[in-house]
Amino acid sequence: MAATVQIVEKNGAGGTTTDKTSGTVRFKNADNSTVDLNNPMVKPGAGSDWSFEKWLRMNVSGGTYTQITNVKVYTDGSSGWTGVNLWAKAVASYATPAEGTASAGYTNAFTYTSGAALSLGAGPFTSTGEKGDHAVLLMEVTSTATGGVLAAETLTLAWDEI
Repeated sequence: MAATVQIVEKNGAGGTTTDKTSGTVRFKNADNSTVDLNNPMVKPGAGSDWSFEKWLRMNVSGGTYTQITNVKVYTDGSSGWTGVNLWAKAVASYATPAEGTASAGYTNAFTYTSGAALSLGAGPFTSTGEKGDHAVLLMEVTSTATGGVLAAETLTLAWDEI
């Protein structure tokens, strides 16, 4: 039997977790995991509107396995959005999500593909609980955005296990 793994989103000063496995992560101007239309990002007249950071992490909740290694996250390499950027980085220790102001320290998330993924930890991880680094994501809406609700994009979390 394989490992049972969740993707959790962490919010607030204490890192309250919400299961986002096969779920939706909504970027907005609020630090919460609620998927709603409150606190929307808006197309600015000039400059950029920045979301709060989204902190995602692997949580091994059970299963029968010896070890998990090579935890990584990636996209399909192509954004269907105009004037909207998604930024990503790996961070070891949780910090309260902040509202972004710039992309310094981040990389365009769509440069991470299955062949060149963002590493979240080599492992080996042999027990249950949260494992690897956090994938920290930040969305930027620029004045050239087309507006409206964006089409969904897929972020894949992958690992090796024996």
